[in-house]
Amino acid sequence: MEFLTALWLPIIIISVVLFVASFVAWVILPHHFGDWKKLEKEQEFMDAVSGLNLPPGNYMYPMTHAKAEQNSDEFRERYMKGPRGVLSTWEVPNMGVNLGLTLVFFLVTTAIIAYITYAALGPGSDMFMKVLQIAGAIGVLTHASSGVLNAIWFKRRVIMDVVDGVVYGIIIGLIFALMWPAVAG
Repeated sequence: MEFLTALWLPIIIISVVLFVASFVAWVILPHHFGDWKKLEKEQEFMDAVSGLNLPPGNYMYPMTHAKAEQNSDEFRERYMKGPRGVLSTWEVPNMGVNLGLTLVFFLVTTAIIAYITYAALGPGSDMFMKVLQIAGAIGVLTHASSGVLNAIWFKRRVIMDVVDGVVYGIIIGLIFALMWPAVAG
């Protein structure tokens, strides 16, 4: 746990900076505006879904958990006919809780990045580029790739998430490199 003693301040600073960068990326900058499309018949769709009284959750359609049904001609026909998709229904979001969980996510991932970088390098002087390389690369991997696998399967546009992740990784690497502890003398 020596890394926490040495790096607690940059971990907190990075987490707050990422939190602000995330806000800027999603609320102020326009690069996520095209991530979601508006339904042409939105009200008809909302009325139809409301009439189903679905509890909040994730639904895939057509769907079956039974292996025998998956192999049936009836299920294959429904699947090929379509539509195929995923529907997520939510309760009204609690912005305070969601923002708090976002900050916790950044704290945990940044602490893990600190641990890996510290385990690889330890404290030391003149390590700016090494810290930037390692912490930045892990930060890019963490934040740029987190949604890619999900997007492959569920066809969500993810390129701007990758761009955000690269920026977050650079932020992580720079702040750690600037604040890396020197060898105690």
